[in-house]
Amino acid sequence: MRGFTLTEVMVVVFMIAVLAAVAAPSFIKVMRDTSLSRLNMQFAEIYRKAYIESAEQSTYLVRWTGGNEPNIELVKATLDTPFPTLVSPRRCNAIDWTDPAHLRQVLNIRTKSIPQYASVGYLTNTNEEKPKADVCYSQRRAYVRYDEGVFTDMPGAGRIYVKNLQSNVMRRVLIPSYGLPRLIQ
Repeated sequence: MRGFTLTEVMVVVFMIAVLAAVAAPSFIKVMRDTSLSRLNMQFAEIYRKAYIESAEQSTYLVRWTGGNEPNIELVKATLDTPFPTLVSPRRCNAIDWTDPAHLRQVLNIRTKSIPQYASVGYLTNTNEEKPKADVCYSQRRAYVRYDEGVFTDMPGAGRIYVKNLQSNVMRRVLIPSYGLPRLIQ
């Protein structure tokens, strides 16, 4: 029985290394696209949770803050009673959303460290990008404000986008005024 010589083993190792080096850029691209898709799915899940749980007499606020360090915050009002009550559908305006007693979850998006790879933002129904957008869900209805003013009926649908700056592929989350938020291409 004869084994492999050192030269044959080195040639095989070298060929594997060359193949790995050739495949690495495309593998990195696929992993980056997967990460951006996962981020988009997380955005959709946050808005879905707020929409679905607003049917259970809970009022939720989803706060989008753009800029250099964008983040998205999910706030559940703790002022609600678990018992059915007659409440105004515009109760979003009656709640002090800065109250620290509300339950909060914050997703920070650290795009500042990788500005060459991705950008994220919030678009209105007229394709106007907003640096801040508060979407309040009350009884499966969405209300919106773009400053510290009052909530109004959401016209049409807003969108959050995640854009891959290397391939210019943009994925969006559709946020309708009625209905379940969902991913769109």
